[in-house]
Amino acid sequence: MEINKYKDKGFIGLENLGNTCFLNSCLQVLSNTYELNDLLEKMEHNQLQVHTNKNDYMMVEEWNSLRKVMWSGNGVVSPKRYVLNLKKIAKLKKMELFTGNSQNDLPEFLLFFMDCIHNSISRNVTMNINGNIEGDTDKLAVVCYKMLKDIYKKEYSEIMKMFYGIYVSEIKSVKTNKQESLTPQHYFMLDLPIHIIGEKQIIASTLYDCFDLFTYPEYLEGDNAWFNERTGEKENIQKRMIFWNFPDILIITLNRFSIDGMRRINKEIDFPIDNLDLTKYVCGYNKSSYIYDLFGVCNHMGSPHGGHYNAFVRNYANQWIHYDDESHSIVKDVSKIVSPSAYCLFYRKKNT
Repeated sequence: MEINKYKDKGFIGLENLGNTCFLNSCLQVLSNTYELNDLLEKMEHNQLQVHTNKNDYMMVEEWNSLRKVMWSGNGVVSPKRYVLNLKKIAKLKKMELFTGNSQNDLPEFLLFFMDCIHNSISRNVTMNINGNIEGDTDKLAVVCYKMLKDIYKKEYSEIMKMFYGIYVSEIKSVKTNKQESLTPQHYFMLDLPIHIIGEKQIIASTLYDCFDLFTYPEYLEGDNAWFNERTGEKENIQKRMIFWNFPDILIITLNRFSIDGMRRINKEIDFPIDNLDLTKYVCGYNKSSYIYDLFGVCNHMGSPHGGHYNAFVRNYANQWIHYDDESHSIVKDVSKIVSPSAYCLFYRKKNT
């Protein structure tokens, strides 16, 4: 990955076209996702087979055009053409982007953006699973690999390794502690809770607390007991999420909105800027390899029904830049990156 080509460039603000601050903040982070830039350049240079007849690829081309302008120098750019085509393609896909007042705009756009790239280069891949099952980790591996095999034979792309991970819903019998079910899930973005309400309310203070809440066991007992299809009987069980792996680029949204969607939870969650260590959450192989550095934060200020977005981005020179639509400035006090406004976190796996 050639970083020097970004030297002394990229200090570009993006004009707000009415309700596009969420889009601007996302694009600033994505333009500094160098691994993704490299993939896009391979597509441009025909090093990957591209489905050029798809509407998805039109969005990839539009992003490439805007991205190149954003890295051509310094100043302010209007993303008008990109936004017009984005609305057009989103409408064709029956996606309600740009409602202008939804906190879901940001994650919905990110998913839309990645789907366009993925669909442009997806192809059928045959995956073989070999080896002997010698323990619980191998047993879990087979479950996860079978899911990937089914996905890859229909649609594989480099986006999946870069941005997708796997977590597994595990169900255990309370009575016997026997593992009754393992259901893997391929995820693109982790939506982490910052509080849960059960017998007692638990509120997170750190990002690690949020991971703890995500993996916190839930008990289904009595009237809510789980139906065991194997035995044909209801059974008291413990249900929890476990992680098989995490992707090279880990995107996390902090669920700052109440269950009824009426209230924003303005609590500061402390998150590591360097060396986010997810070792203890991984049940797959090479657990110690999951160490991450933060390189982007999208902030949201306001209510669930409106507000404003801006972003902090770490550039090629390890500088943090604050982007707020047309304006941008170097962040002198890095501690300000951690704030109650932080909504979407972008982490890069170390040594990838």
